[in-house]
Amino acid sequence: CFCNPGACQWFLQLSNSDIRKQYESGHICSDYNDLVDGLPTGAVRVSFGYMTTKKDVEKIVRMIEECYLASAEERLRRMDIDKLPNALKHVPEKLKPQLKEVCIYPVKSCGAFKIVDSWPLTTTGLLYDRGWMIVDASGMAITQKHQTRLCLIKPIINRHKGTMELTFIGMKSIYIKLETSEDQSNVINTSLCQSKVCDDLVSGYDCGDEVAKWL
Repeated sequence: CFCNPGACQWFLQLSNSDIRKQYESGHICSDYNDLVDGLPTGAVRVSFGYMTTKKDVEKIVRMIEECYLASAEERLRRMDIDKLPNALKHVPEKLKPQLKEVCIYPVKSCGAFKIVDSWPLTTTGLLYDRGWMIVDASGMAITQKHQTRLCLIKPIINRHKGTMELTFIGMKSIYIKLETSEDQSNVINTSLCQSKVCDDLVSGYDCGDEVAKWL
């Protein structure tokens, strides 16, 4: 990297500890380890001088566009896998789309709940996704557009117990039943939000005063 480890460290804003970890992981000059623990190990330096032509500059710009700005699918399509050195044989697999996790958002505008095992799929999508929303006294949905701290409310669904736990920093959790019988619920009509996408009237069940006070 720049033939100068100190300049490389300064440019990449790496700490002495970062440099030591990269060395201990086996990184050496001119290897193919571009990242170690998510941190870059070097950079590409381009030098311009008296003999540099406009064609040279255009070639560099084209290389940057093709190698760094193009989509993963496009880069994978142009790649000649058979000509890759052994140290880079893993790159094509990393460029392929991968599903890492699935999340649902049980309460509109609140935090996500990560699904770690099988999950029921209904006619409207994943079970309990956007099944609840927080409304004000007039029945209007409250969103992060006006209350950004809603994202700190994290729901935890326990299908075996039939409950959803709402958590918030510094507060005792509160539990809500996943299924509520109609005879124990007060039906309310409210508008999701004032927009062209979700301005339809919907029917919902009041979850009670206890959770209202908690919110």
